[in-house]
Amino acid sequence: MNLRSSFFLPLVLALTCATLQAQARLAIYGTVGGESVAHQSWTTAGTLGAYVGVSGAGPISLAIDGRADLSSNIKSGLFGPRLAIHPPVFPIKPYIELLIGGSGVKNGSTSFAARYVLGADTTILPRVDWRILDFSDGLNDIAGSHPKTLSTGLVLRF
Repeated sequence: MNLRSSFFLPLVLALTCATLQAQARLAIYGTVGGESVAHQSWTTAGTLGAYVGVSGAGPISLAIDGRADLSSNIKSGLFGPRLAIHPPVFPIKPYIELLIGGSGVKNGSTSFAARYVLGADTTILPRVDWRILDFSDGLNDIAGSHPKTLSTGLVLRF
């Protein structure tokens, strides 16, 4: 092994590991807010979830999100892609998600669920974001419920 190849291989490995570490960014979050089911009045709801970054290019990042939406009316487990934009000069980081999974309503029926999520985060401390807004809307009727959620919370980034 010559000197050039002994320098090149560790350099490639170091750059690859640095890239993988940047892409494997983990965040967990919790929100509280409200949920409207079947166009009825809003009830208290919460969301617990996590996302893992899988790719990024400049200010745009792609992640996989998994969440549990919990309320007195409906309980859902959903996952899917998350696309976020981190503008370098603007402190708000908007995101959009398209999630699929399952939901159960309080009458006992369960169903396939699909939702879109729109939201925005801003950093308040190192590794802590305030989830200013998290809005989701069901893309299909879950036992006639068509759930919508609106919440706010905290995101812990690792």
